[in-house]
Amino acid sequence: MNLSLFDLHCDTACEMFAKKQGLERNHLAISLESTANFGQYIQVMAFWTDFRLNDESGWTRMKQLRENLLSDPAVRSGKVDCVTACPPRNGKPALLFGIEDARIFANDLGRVDEAYRLGIRILTPLWAGETCIGGSHDTSAGLTDFGRSAIDRAVFLGMIPDLSHASEPSANEIIEIAAKHGRPVIASHSNAKAVCPVSRNLSDGQIRKILASGGVVGLNLYTKFLCGSGSARISDLLPHVEHFLELGAERALCFGGDWDGAALPSEVRTAADVAQVAELLLRRNYSESLIRNLFFENAYSFASRYLAGGNRKIEPFGGTER
Repeated sequence: MNLSLFDLHCDTACEMFAKKQGLERNHLAISLESTANFGQYIQVMAFWTDFRLNDESGWTRMKQLRENLLSDPAVRSGKVDCVTACPPRNGKPALLFGIEDARIFANDLGRVDEAYRLGIRILTPLWAGETCIGGSHDTSAGLTDFGRSAIDRAVFLGMIPDLSHASEPSANEIIEIAAKHGRPVIASHSNAKAVCPVSRNLSDGQIRKILASGGVVGLNLYTKFLCGSGSARISDLLPHVEHFLELGAERALCFGGDWDGAALPSEVRTAADVAQVAELLLRRNYSESLIRNLFFENAYSFASRYLAGGNRKIEPFGGTER
């Protein structure tokens, strides 16, 4: 079957910068070449900063990652658009921007506004440990006072808050803040804890809250989040799919592959290989409609609703929008 792909999370921008790789063709999991067979390809590019960098250096690195992506020949030539809103259904590849680990705001609310101006629309506020934002998945801490203010400001501006990497107390507070603004929350790259009980996966209660908010969940292909082992196969994703569906996520389940940020199953070298999931689901008699929803339609419908306002293209040279 012919598929499009709208994926909610990759670290490709970080790897492009670190390994001096271009977007059109490279040795990474994400490239325009490897995604060319999708009818339309839309990707959330996360700007993650190495935990070994301090907060100030991390803020600088985030902007370097962004500028490196915008200066890529494929972006400059118009082969792919960098946008701040849901792109049209025209078959052209498009990239949305996110920040992963908002510790780089460094207790400065002005940076929330600057991040929005720079085109950031998906905010994953936590990554690991306790930061100026609050507690991550490997802690039991909730949000700090600054974290609450930063997320409140981000949601007010129009960013989508992402629960992936958050502790349960932090996640609950983020959900409350988003609800105050009538906005959804997402988990851009997390699986089901009932299937694989690691701290980065979602409890059934969290999944239900995301669904109730109108949010979506991106399936993560990281082997340790699939079955707790480094030797996971792509088929180990299916129990997660089925568990989410049992909880009513048919119109909210997406992909957030964690491309170029995690060890993937041996059968998966590039994003093109995710088409194997469609084949596996067809063999289990899942409908083509459900598969198209998973690969593209659910994320596109979400973005159309919550990242609306026209297709605002981010200019390659100066960072302004039009």
